[in-house]
Amino acid sequence: MKTEKYTDEDLIKGCRKNDRKCQEILYRRYAKALFCLCLIYENNRDDAKDLLQDSFIKIFRNISSFNGKSSLKCWMRKIITNTAIDHFRHNYRELHYVPIEKIDQPVSDEESVASIMNTKDIISQVKRLPAGARMIFQLYAIEGYTHKEIAGLLHISEGTSKSQINRAKHLLQAWISGLSLNTES
Repeated sequence: MKTEKYTDEDLIKGCRKNDRKCQEILYRRYAKALFCLCLIYENNRDDAKDLLQDSFIKIFRNISSFNGKSSLKCWMRKIITNTAIDHFRHNYRELHYVPIEKIDQPVSDEESVASIMNTKDIISQVKRLPAGARMIFQLYAIEGYTHKEIAGLLHISEGTSKSQINRAKHLLQAWISGLSLNTES
């Protein structure tokens, strides 16, 4: 059977019945795009694969709670984001942020890194950030969370979230400009 003849609605119905074929088709349809998201959260491909696998387990377990208010892909992205946050909390006991002494001046919103690079270039630079700063940057700049939401998710202060965004922007601009700032403490 061809997978194209299955709509997302068909796959959701099948997955709710634990139909392995529908689960496989759903996985094959979305795994590549969702893996790209996992690679943003995890620099290591094996860790990104683990994140994707853990996320799909949650997707299949919770498919009955999908209410259709957003697209299926958006709903699955949210599960991956939440799984990445859980993984981050579990694996990074000592958070690695951009040290304050490495930043000379704040970066304004007008000095957007995105305005001079394509998405692939930005992602490759974001991956260079320390784990804590990378997670906050991903949640804020890419996923659209507020500093208050990030603070709640990562159990940090709003100020830490704001300062890490500012420092991450500064580092990204420095890297793009060819400067070599050391992010190690």
